[in-house]
Amino acid sequence: MSDELFREVDEEVRQDRFQQLWKRYSAIGLAVVVLIVGATVAFVVWRDSQLAAKEADGSRFLAAVMQEKTQRDEAITALREIARDGTAGYRFLASLREAALLAEAGDVAEAVAIFDALATDDAFAGPYRDVARISAVARGMESMSVEEVEERLFNLNVATNPFRATAREFLAVSAIRAGNEARADELLRANLDDRETPASVRVRANELLALIGN
Repeated sequence: MSDELFREVDEEVRQDRFQQLWKRYSAIGLAVVVLIVGATVAFVVWRDSQLAAKEADGSRFLAAVMQEKTQRDEAITALREIARDGTAGYRFLASLREAALLAEAGDVAEAVAIFDALATDDAFAGPYRDVARISAVARGMESMSVEEVEERLFNLNVATNPFRATAREFLAVSAIRAGNEARADELLRANLDDRETPASVRVRANELLALIGN
């Protein structure tokens, strides 16, 4: 009886630790998005700095971002307009930002739908579509089955994909939530073995391995 009680207590402690870690993971996809947004802006400005249309879109995007804290609805409307009729780089940025604002306001389903639309839009290069896939999982994982997370991110877990470490991380978290610790162990150790895995991701991989007792 005492052994069973200790097992139950241990499981509750592990679940509590996992929930604490999980709160931190919702920001991982956002960090990736921030990096890509910065790279996208730099690329757009470099490529199109002489074109008036691009400069106008940049001004529209910045104005929308400046509105976010005080006039969220107006900001979302402005971002939607850019996403509809802007130039390619700013359409992508505007859609990302709109989805993020919707998710922060609790409309996760609509945010995921926007990310999904970006992920399948051939107007954008592959890395940008991958960011959209990761963002959809980052925002919507709590309502996704482990099979859906696998389907969304499986193709990113390849040696040539620059976002493979982040994809493995979310796949591992999803596996832990589903009770598949063997799959989580495989993914986390892949990140530890990958020379290009960022230091912060390595730290989290070790934390999660400790959590599942491996």
